[in-house]
Amino acid sequence: MVSIIVALVGTFLLVTNGNLNHLALSPQACFWALLAALANAISTMAPGRLFARYGTLNVTAWSMLICGICFIPLYFIMPMPALRPLDVALIGWIIIGGTLLAYTLYLASVQYIDPSTTGMLGAFEPLVATILAVALLHTQFGPVNILASCLIVLATFLQMMPLQAFSHRRSLN
Repeated sequence: MVSIIVALVGTFLLVTNGNLNHLALSPQACFWALLAALANAISTMAPGRLFARYGTLNVTAWSMLICGICFIPLYFIMPMPALRPLDVALIGWIIIGGTLLAYTLYLASVQYIDPSTTGMLGAFEPLVATILAVALLHTQFGPVNILASCLIVLATFLQMMPLQAFSHRRSLN
């Protein structure tokens, strides 16, 4: 329960940037972030039996194929920009290296460690992305953002702590 509160406070600080009257993110960004968090939790917990029966690569391939088919109507609604060969190569790298390979390895880890541990390790991905954004893209990152990030990392470590440590302490009181 403590880790949830710490994570919520850290997330609140990131979203508001410490200013209670203003969101640092647009409402649409908050909506999509919450939806992505829900989808990530479901995708980590739900497909365990499918992986055991069909394998991680098959499940990932079919899920990406089905999602790709669902997005075909957008091709007819949204205009397609002109792409150079380098653009096509970079998009291919994002699809194969950044999505297919990364997602398959992430989901394959569920076969070797608990889904909850996989989810906690996945919580470090935004931290690494933030560090890279600050280092490589020179994104502004102030003291409130640093505090919020530390709180979220602390929440992750609190979740990793065994419950026996807390229950033993309660029995001593």
